[in-house]
Amino acid sequence: MIPSTVVGLLVVVVAVLPGLVYTITFERQASGYGVTLADRTLRFLAVSVIFHVLAGWPEYWVYRVTLADRGPILSGEFALLWFGVVLLLVIPALAGTVIGGLYKTRRSRTGWGKIRRRLSADREHRLLRLVLGPDPAPRAWDDFFSERPNTYVRVRTTDGTLLAGLFANRSYAAGFPHEPDLLLEEAWSVSRETGELVEPLGYPLYVAAGQIAWLEIVRPQDRPDAEEAT
Repeated sequence: MIPSTVVGLLVVVVAVLPGLVYTITFERQASGYGVTLADRTLRFLAVSVIFHVLAGWPEYWVYRVTLADRGPILSGEFALLWFGVVLLLVIPALAGTVIGGLYKTRRSRTGWGKIRRRLSADREHRLLRLVLGPDPAPRAWDDFFSERPNTYVRVRTTDGTLLAGLFANRSYAAGFPHEPDLLLEEAWSVSRETGELVEPLGYPLYVAAGQIAWLEIVRPQDRPDAEEAT
């Protein structure tokens, strides 16, 4: 049913706003997992319910002070109402940003030092599983590339061609629900006999969606110039 009054419309907006803000800020950090309308709607409705359960009494108090009598809203009441709306935006935004950031760097545990100094690796893992579930990434592809690893990869295309390159800060891997294409910021030549990475070619490499038969992760120490660098 569509709200017929301004207050009714405001209640609907307030009801879903926390979850919507949380979802947007989380996906800005981690990736747009489950970006279908149904999945996103269920996610931000669930977060909104949790938020309102935790903040129910303060919200009720703000409502009684500012809106319950339906009379003119005084300046002090408006300031209180404005402050409550700000909290509806700020708290979910902070929660989404922090949870998304922790999830994005869950393996390397880089960044977010003030939080991680008070949160062991085991507790962080349990927190993420509690908030996001055991398998938040829809595909192994998304689980690996969501952390934006710095690594070398070998790719066998569907026509049998062997490609390789560096995936790092300027690289990109498409996430769910899009088809997985891959942009490697530095292409490498590959030995046909051994499959080893030989030398950088000085240009990026793009592998189109649907052309990847398999992808192999090459550790930095397995590069042919790794021993020379050390």
